[in-house]
Formats: sequence, C-alpha cells, structure tokens
Amino acid sequence: MVRDFDPVSIRLFLATLEEGSIAKAAARENIVPSAVSKRISELESQLRVPLLERGAKGAQATPAGLALAHHARHLLQTMDRMQREMAGYVEGVRGVIKVLASVTSLSGELPLDILRFRADRPQIEVDLEERVTPAIYRGVREGLADVGVASEFASHEGLQVFPYRRYALAAVLPSGHPRAQARSVAYAELLDDDLVELGRDSGITQVFDEAAREARASRTVRARVSSFETICTLVGRGMGVGVVPLYLKASKESALDVRFVPLSDAWAQPRSFIAVRDLDALPLAAQAFVAHLRASSVAID
Repeated sequence: MVRDFDPVSIRLFLATLEEGSIAKAAARENIVPSAVSKRISELESQLRVPLLERGAKGAQATPAGLALAHHARHLLQTMDRMQREMAGYVEGVRGVIKVLASVTSLSGELPLDILRFRADRPQIEVDLEERVTPAIYRGVREGLADVGVASEFASHEGLQVFPYRRYALAAVLPSGHPRAQARSVAYAELLDDDLVELGRDSGITQVFDEAAREARASRTVRARVSSFETICTLVGRGMGVGVVPLYLKASKESALDVRFVPLSDAWAQPRSFIAVRDLDALPLAAQAFVAHLRASSVAID
C-alpha cells in the first residue's frame, strides 16, 4: 500500500536511476551500497514487480521502474512542499509559495508586485528563483514550482496561463551608432553589428534565430550574459548592440551613454504570463498570489 512506502527508499531508488548504478547512488546519498540494494529489493517485493535491471553496465529502470519514477518524483516534490509549509506554521508563517521567474519579469514589475503582496500578507513567504523561460514552464509542469512568470517565447502546453504584462523590446545602441537617433529599427538592421545577448537557453534566442533566417543573414554574437542590465553595460562599453526591454531606458540610457530605439518587428511587443498546473489545486496561499498578480496586470492587447 502507498501508505507503507518509505520516502527514503523512494529517494534511493530515484538516486540509483539518476546515477546509473547502486554504488554511485550510495556515494551520493552517503550510505553503503548494500543498504541501497536492500531498500530497492524491499520496494520490489512490496510492489511485486522488478524495478531495476542490474548488469555489468549498471542499473536501468524496467517499464515498471519508469512508471514508479514518474509518480515518485511528484510524490517527493509534494512532500517537500508540505514540509516547507508546515515549517512555516511553526515559525508563524502561513504558507510558502515557490515561484520561478524569468529575467525579463525580474527586471520589470514582478519584484514590486511581490513586495506589495508580502506587505498585505506578511504571513506568506515567497520563495523566488530565476530561471530561463523554457525551464520555468517545464518546472511548473513537473511540479517543481507553484507558479511561473515568463514570456511567451516558449511552449506552455499543458499549463494554465494568465496574461500578466505586455512590454516593448528595443535595440540598445552606443550613443554614436548610425541608427541611434532613429524612431524605430528592425531587428534585421542590427545584424551587421556584433551582438550582446542572453544565454543560448533563453526563450528569446530562438526568436532571434528565426528573425535572422527570415532576413537570410547570419548573426555574430560577441557575448552571452545572464541579464538585460549586463547587456546594456557591455553595449555602453563598445562590445556591440543588443535587444532589451524598453522599460530599462529610464535607468540606463543616461547612466551608460547608450540609446534605446524601439524595435519595429511584429514579435517585439511580447506578453508575459502567469503559469500554473491547475489553479484550483494550488494551496490557498498560491491561489492568493496568482489573484494578486492578475489584479496588478497591465497587459494591453
């Protein structure tokens, strides 16, 4: 029966799959290999099916083992969230919300929205972590977070999404750039310059790749960085040109001697979304947080 499952045994089983051998799993979990083997054998006996194929090349999951791994990961994630919430009650905090957010969201209004939420509900903690957009949607889908906030530049299939913000993208250029005084610029017009961009795993990179293909031009990326603020800094130091949210203009243009020119491309006014697996199944604290973000939304269609 499920009520008899030992979470330690489940963790050791998952560690064995992830490491590919009982010995490596034992080393990772600081336990002797014989104890890991015994725990997994007990699981197999309890479920009455083999979970691992043990051989010279290590341990691989059987079909039943793969099915168990799928459910076990969700079970352990739920237990971890439960423990965090219960710990919060001990400390006087009534709820912990795990939130994954993109660099675009964290550079914009999300931090202020979180501060307002916490001011109204100090008994609720918000555990915030930055991820790239594809990893955010994947993390919410897999139950690693309660809420994700990210752009439309990745698939959110299988999730419930709600509009959060719409923002404009702009070229950030050195003040002496030939197009620095233009009213707008197409992305293709930047491809003769060296580019400063976010990492390859960011959602917007695929948009840039597609735009370059449509323009039948190549891209020369001089530097990849982790934030839009760093893109602005490197552009100001002559490393090339970049694309960032237009809302950074007020804080960066004069300070770094750069110019922000709105992009004219159809994709240059993207939306960001609030993403959840199932709103009705969220803890009440997380439901309240989603409601707060939706109420503060200034998305413009």
